[in-house]
Amino acid sequence: MAAPYLIAITGGSGSGKTTLARVLIERLGAERALLLGEDNYYRPRIDYGPEAPGWTAAQMEQKINFDDPASKDMALFETHLRDLQAGRSIEQPIYDFATHDRVDGETRKLPPKPVIIVEGVHVLSDQALFDLFDLTVFVDTPDDLRLARRIARDVAERGRALDRVLAQYLNFVRAAHHRFTEPAKFRCDIVVKDEGPLASAVGVPGPAAEARLAAAVWARLLADGIVSP
Repeated sequence: MAAPYLIAITGGSGSGKTTLARVLIERLGAERALLLGEDNYYRPRIDYGPEAPGWTAAQMEQKINFDDPASKDMALFETHLRDLQAGRSIEQPIYDFATHDRVDGETRKLPPKPVIIVEGVHVLSDQALFDLFDLTVFVDTPDDLRLARRIARDVAERGRALDRVLAQYLNFVRAAHHRFTEPAKFRCDIVVKDEGPLASAVGVPGPAAEARLAAAVWARLLADGIVSP
């Protein structure tokens, strides 16, 4: 098997990077492309000390900056990425956002595929990771739209109260975005602007929005011979 083509997609929380990754996987086909989600590498609670497993979810959100790369096992993430690049399968951790903890004793086996799409807020925060990729993409979305999407997601999908979502954003997310995530925008191969006008609802893009989001990336894949016209 030839070395896979590695794509990094980053951007702030709620930027649309997960949507872009999903659209690319759908177009490429699951038999050709693998999605490696950075979020599964959040550290287990026990890493924060013996008392951490007893904290409530709200206490975790108050005490831990989940938007700092230190909240993830980036060494394991890099090891797994290099394993896939070398043609080896990995056993990826499974993370539960509702409990802020890994699912104990469970992993997901991921085999290497010709195209590997890596998505997350920290995938390009480290130069050692940046240099691994064949294509780097930053999804650039206004802060207000990202916050609206984050609220909609965390309240509806993760069962969090609005005050908890806003407190976490103001205490950690906003500053960490400018410190750890946004600098990659000035070095990425492609910057995708997502202003949101073609979304049918907050965070729910329609076909036209999806097509626009993926257009520049798909054009690069055509130019690199990864896909055919």
